[in-house]
Amino acid sequence: MIKLHFEKLYSTERKQEHCQAAVPFSRGRFYDTEGFALLQGTYRRKGQFKVTSRWDDGSIRWLFIRFLADFPRNRPTDCYLVLPGEEEGQWQEQPGVKIQGRTVYTGKDLSFQLPENLTASQTGGLLEKVWFREKEVACSFPYPVLKTAEKGRSVSYTVYPGQWEVEEQGELVSVFQTTARLKPEKEVDGDSREMPRAQIRLSCFAGKPWIEMEYCLINTTSFPLEIQSLVWNIKDENKQDIPSSNVTAHSNYKLQYQWSDKGEAVEEVVTADTVMNTANEHFAEVFFGTLFCDRTVGDQGLCVTVWQAQQNFPKAVRADQKGLTISLVPDCDNKVVFLPGMARTQKMLLHFHGKEETKESLGDRSTIYQMPDKCTLDPKIYHEAQVFEDIFLPAQLRIPVYERALRDRADSHARAYGMMNWGDAPDPGYSQQRRGGDEPVWTNNEYDFPHACYLLYARTGVRRFLDYGIVAAEHWMDVDVCHYSQDPLRYEGQWEHTRRHTADGTICCSHQWVEGLLDTWHFTGNRRALDTAVGIGNNVLRLLDTPMFHNKGGINARETGWALRTLCALYKETGEEKWLEKCQWIVGHFTEWKEEYGQWLSPYMDNVAIHVVFMISIAASSLMRYDRVRPSEHVKNMVVDAVTDMVENCMLEDGTFYYKELPSLQRSGNNPLILEALTDAWKLTGDRRFLEAGKVTFEAVMGQSQLKIGGAKIHKDDYVLQQGDGTKTFAQSFLPLAVYYKAAVQEGIIE
Repeated sequence: MIKLHFEKLYSTERKQEHCQAAVPFSRGRFYDTEGFALLQGTYRRKGQFKVTSRWDDGSIRWLFIRFLADFPRNRPTDCYLVLPGEEEGQWQEQPGVKIQGRTVYTGKDLSFQLPENLTASQTGGLLEKVWFREKEVACSFPYPVLKTAEKGRSVSYTVYPGQWEVEEQGELVSVFQTTARLKPEKEVDGDSREMPRAQIRLSCFAGKPWIEMEYCLINTTSFPLEIQSLVWNIKDENKQDIPSSNVTAHSNYKLQYQWSDKGEAVEEVVTADTVMNTANEHFAEVFFGTLFCDRTVGDQGLCVTVWQAQQNFPKAVRADQKGLTISLVPDCDNKVVFLPGMARTQKMLLHFHGKEETKESLGDRSTIYQMPDKCTLDPKIYHEAQVFEDIFLPAQLRIPVYERALRDRADSHARAYGMMNWGDAPDPGYSQQRRGGDEPVWTNNEYDFPHACYLLYARTGVRRFLDYGIVAAEHWMDVDVCHYSQDPLRYEGQWEHTRRHTADGTICCSHQWVEGLLDTWHFTGNRRALDTAVGIGNNVLRLLDTPMFHNKGGINARETGWALRTLCALYKETGEEKWLEKCQWIVGHFTEWKEEYGQWLSPYMDNVAIHVVFMISIAASSLMRYDRVRPSEHVKNMVVDAVTDMVENCMLEDGTFYYKELPSLQRSGNNPLILEALTDAWKLTGDRRFLEAGKVTFEAVMGQSQLKIGGAKIHKDDYVLQQGDGTKTFAQSFLPLAVYYKAAVQEGIIE
């Protein structure tokens, strides 16, 4: 059995809470999901299992699990994944989701009816009917209404939904989705135009009276969309003149309520000023607070919680005699602009309830939605499965000062609040260099911040590192990827760091990653993460076919190095040969390049080709990824030769490596990427001199790691920035530091 550990979290006892876990397995252990179950105490329960990745022999690499767990008050608890062949516990009955035609039954309390499949000329409601405790809910659920500001006028859009489809069907959770076109109600200046789109998902949960709604707005036009408002009105259809009981609330530490039992309107608005003036001490990816509105009429009520509203300001909620109003973008001074190709997903929990619910109990559920229970696995599970890089140092060999330094580097990243910015942060170095002029330069997940976070989570079992990765990946999938362009060299690609995330419009091989997205698919079961990674890979393939990649020495080593890393990861994930075919071409490119210049030199100034140590390190470590999926003595020799050349020719007298090979640039580089290349060369040769060459760099980088959280906040444009290191600092350093740290400790080089 595999233990799924939940830390102590809430002070209320809860039964059959919906939970999820991602469990990896080593190659060849299991080939299907038959025989798996969940155990808690003496009770054996069914789970909902989804294989998100397989090894090359067809066996399960990653298993995503949905299951139910009971939580005692104020105590940790454990569940266990029962493996095939293990007979433990007595089977316990549990609720299930049933689908009959368009009607979905989640249990005794809640059922709902999806709309009929609609033609392009029809509109309708998001939910056609809802029943709570077998009584129809007297509300209508139209689609959210988008208004934009264009040419000095307000433009409203009509929703034209497509066919509703079952994205995931299971006994515990089912997910439904549709894609809608948004058409202006009146043409602007009489011109026909491209139309934005929205993807909408509804998730329902067995035995629970709530539905999660995801609304993803996508700018599939060639012009910016300045959002005036994006509002969802849940309208009261009750024919009786009964005053509603209305509640709104927000929290940081303690919930603060506004309520009325006579139908008067209550509302809450979250803006940049709210975030600036809230003294939040939480790691905000895990929790900041909550925001909800509730309305009860007679014996029925509906509470709507907005997911991470403060982090994704502006937001507003209102409850009145007419219904509930959820403003994903309220009409306020905080501007929200979707540049072409941008998307952003917002989530809400619709909690249907009876009149017996108190505002406090609604607040409890709203808070749990914001910070749900999450289980952790023993790090040895990841280590033994060999699904991650070799970073798992035995506990007895760990050095406390270095363990603390690794955590501090992760925690110290800056946090940018705001709907289009949450999950990303500006890079201080790029901004100070004025690469964005007077504007900050957004990192756009350079060096794959989520993958580094997931690795640290797997290595430590500390929950917040998982949440760091998920939040960053959700931003990445929405904002940092081009969802629409008529240029195939932009479409589906990841934007390079730039002002306003996409404003300068650069997409290139050296700034596209996928490993963190693939991790997100495994850890969350969110198919969008896998689809986004595949889209990035397809963009890289198109870029590699352009002329610049067919001239030896015409590009630097990181361009094809990062491409190789991306394509190898996609080959491991999908097994599709198209990724490996281009990998083989890149290996040949490196071979020809080395034959031409003697080493992997990078073009710099006119008539100057130089050693750039960190770029060569990227190339060497990426080639090692290829060697792990398609072993090659030739590749091994190229890696060892390149790293040997760096050690012999690119070091300064103080034991560090220089930045670049020019008299004007031969300062200490201290780039931690070098450490991964040195470790790879040691693994290939067993030669300690490669590890010894990295000791000064390792100690220098670790010595710079100090915890810096809760920095000064500034508000500018559409963001509030809580200052700290750029996410690039941790993203580029964690894996090299961790692999070198393990090797150097085991060899006695550091202690």
